[in-house]
Amino acid sequence: MIRVWLFFAMVIISIMHSALTHFMVVPFFNNFVAKCLVLGIVFGLINFLVAELFSRRLDKLTKINKQLRVKLKTDNLTGVLNRRAFDEDIKNLEHNGSYALIFIDIDNFRDFNNRFGHDVGDSVLVKVGQAIQASVRTTDRVYRYGGEEIVLLLRDCNKANSWKMAETIRSKISELDNGSYPQITISLGVSSYPEDGETIHDLIVASDQALLRAKQSGKNCTILC
Repeated sequence: MIRVWLFFAMVIISIMHSALTHFMVVPFFNNFVAKCLVLGIVFGLINFLVAELFSRRLDKLTKINKQLRVKLKTDNLTGVLNRRAFDEDIKNLEHNGSYALIFIDIDNFRDFNNRFGHDVGDSVLVKVGQAIQASVRTTDRVYRYGGEEIVLLLRDCNKANSWKMAETIRSKISELDNGSYPQITISLGVSSYPEDGETIHDLIVASDQALLRAKQSGKNCTILC
């Protein structure tokens, strides 16, 4: 569509240039050099203004497209990345160096929804998402994997450091102020590359199994693969 409008703009400019030459420049400027200078300045100015107009329009569209791409990869409720972003990121994940996955599940989340309503459940999700986002490094990625489950992808992070990160997050969540409602706690399952698998899919399975063991172990704990 931009190319079409640009074509019409160039046609209009050419028509204006022809009219300017015929009605304004030719009758008043007999000198060849003067004609060239006047026509060159006017024609250049018109082209510059048109190019500037289209450039600003293109910048605006580029900005809008960028915002839309970000929105498509962001969870509307918590503000962290969504499952779509996770699926795209793991496709481009390079298996060089170490990295870790942390699967996080909010304990007794169904009770928050069933006993106190979905508004309270949503509030818990927002608090947990914000607390996790504030605890990680700028290079780490936080995703809402589905429901009350959150996944962290930690690049350049070995097993020992991923354990420390998980425990830091778990402690921070347990200290959140939840008003008159029950305390918020989380269970975590941690896996790391290359110790726990050769591919990211191996680590997803391993982290999920570790999370299940954390749930079975009484919740509010971190389990390493």
